[in-house]
Amino acid sequence: MRGGAIPILAWGTILLVLCLGNWVWNDKPVNGAAATAAVIIVYAFGIALWLASRDSVRGGPPEPTATPEAVPQASVAAVAIGLSVGCALFGLVWSKFLLYFGVGTLVASLIRLVIELRSERATRRRAVADQERT
Repeated sequence: MRGGAIPILAWGTILLVLCLGNWVWNDKPVNGAAATAAVIIVYAFGIALWLASRDSVRGGPPEPTATPEAVPQASVAAVAIGLSVGCALFGLVWSKFLLYFGVGTLVASLIRLVIELRSERATRRRAVADQERT
């Protein structure tokens, strides 16, 4: 993604300023150490994105491509995954039934997600084949 590391590095910089303020005004070293760990984690993630792709620190729109790109409008599987994770986490606290139900729904949702991704790939292949014919 073009420019994807920029907000993460900016977030790390804001955290760095807050971390320095935390070290100066707080007497407890544990709070400052936790803030420092957060800064290190966020910067490490931003730098990893930067090293993975040089486009992640360049602004502007991405380069145009001639191949069709699939842009899904809705996904039942994504909604069901979110609901099942919430149900399983709620079940950790309240009841085993909700935990088992959430895990079972998560497995079914992941299977549905695989089906959706395969269908998306097939549609993209058909679109490329139709584009090459014309």
